Amino acid sequence: MAKQVRFVSQPTVIDGQSVSELAVFDADGNPVDLAGSSGGTITSVKATGLAAGATPTATLADGVLTLGIPAGAKGDPGAAGAPGKAGTNGTNGAAGVGVKSLALTADASGKITGGTLTLTNNTTSPVTVTTATA
Repeated sequence: MAKQVRFVSQPTVIDGQSVSELAVFDADGNPVDLAGSSGGTITSVKATGLAAGATPTATLADGVLTLGIPAGAKGDPGAAGAPGKAGTNGTNGAAGVGVKSLALTADASGKITGGTLTLTNNTTSPVTVTTATA
């Protein structure tokens, strides 16, 4: 992976700017003064990515300045975004079953003894009557 590098000379660091100390050495391991001409002429610059936390590297050989630039540390998660728009309504559920009729039966004294419950799907269920003691 190649990365673009820009050398900037400014009096102060701008917020969010990543600053790394960098030393440049020639192919024989001698320090190169980029401000002067003691290290030779730079004809091109090549940058390669290094693992996060690695030491930055730089070499100058045959006019090619090769920089090894470590990846930055993982940043903090950003703020949560706005909620999304409401979704579409789901499909209707199955039709329910209601009570169509309730027929009660009584004995000769008028006491309810049972009955039949008929539902809207025309199924029936017996009604059982129990007497609670006071």
